[in-house]
Amino acid sequence: MAHIRKRGKTYSYTIDLGRDPVTGKRKQINKGGFIRKKDAEAEARKIESEMDDNKYIEPSKEIFSEFAGDWFYGHYQNRIKKTTVSNRAYLMERHILQNNLFSNKTISKIKASDIDAFYNQKIQEKYSTSYIRQMHQLLNQAFNQAVKWGKIASNPITDTDPPAVNYGEMFIWSFDEIHQFLNACRGERHYLTFLLAIYTGMRRGEILGLKWSDIDFDNKKIYVKRSLAHIPGHGYTLTTLKTKKSKRQIPISEFVLNELKVHKNTQYGWKELIGDLYEDQDLVIGTNEGTMQDPRNVNRVMKRLIKKAGVREIRFHDMRHTHASILISEGIDIVKISNRLGHANPKITYECYAHLLPNSDSDVADIFQDAIQNHTNDKK
Repeated sequence: MAHIRKRGKTYSYTIDLGRDPVTGKRKQINKGGFIRKKDAEAEARKIESEMDDNKYIEPSKEIFSEFAGDWFYGHYQNRIKKTTVSNRAYLMERHILQNNLFSNKTISKIKASDIDAFYNQKIQEKYSTSYIRQMHQLLNQAFNQAVKWGKIASNPITDTDPPAVNYGEMFIWSFDEIHQFLNACRGERHYLTFLLAIYTGMRRGEILGLKWSDIDFDNKKIYVKRSLAHIPGHGYTLTTLKTKKSKRQIPISEFVLNELKVHKNTQYGWKELIGDLYEDQDLVIGTNEGTMQDPRNVNRVMKRLIKKAGVREIRFHDMRHTHASILISEGIDIVKISNRLGHANPKITYECYAHLLPNSDSDVADIFQDAIQNHTNDKK
């Protein structure tokens, strides 16, 4: 039975747990600081109930930063792709283990309010909402593991309020800008690179990881199977895709098919010119020697060609947004667009491009009025 007592202006409770079978010392749960007596009684009853049901977890005294570091480097990083480790490790060191309002707090005492304050801090520091959501996801995984390992009773992330991702931070080319840019690319080695980005919506890494064996010329389809990624200490490598939905087939037009054939003939000319020095890795987009293309070079070429074409400067990824926006403007079903882009589910596509979707509610009032009017006329 819990013992409630008043200390100064606040109340505290003590629950006796008996003696430790190893040390023989008496074990107790003590907590104070309650303004009202009934609040202390309520929490004490909750703990006693958990003890009766064998669900009580003794609060861990481990510091959050110590736990999080052990969890990430001793457990988590062994379960994710090597290409993901470096990005997550930087985020972990820069934001979760350091510059964190609760990094030196006991893990069992961290509350949702502490984490929300952390999110607010990152918002004030001008980090993007999508980046803060990555911090949120990493924290959620860490606290979930703490629950599984019996260090805390529940995950405080459940009650937090992370910022919604602002998908409006994108730039989209008009039809005229697309034509201007592609015309400026004609004759350039990366013409096909940019053409595929605009006409298929593929990610940069997916385009640079594309092989000729992935292209079905007879059925006019591209099979997306891998991506070019950077692993610190190892350089660029071809890796499997992150999600099952990313691995997909993309139907292509006759125009894109013909451009692929032209590029293949051009590439054959490079092979003939270089001879045995050509490293044939079956890549659609590679260097003149057949090796993997550094994405940074693609970005440099893109910036140069944007200036040449006189169009608005956008990121490579914005060509993917441009592709999606055109499909939306043409009334293509959002599920079909999601499948084409390789999103994990249509919800992501909808959230990303909701501001581009046409407003289909404008005729609702008239439809309702017509329904009422027709029913009234039928009664006459």
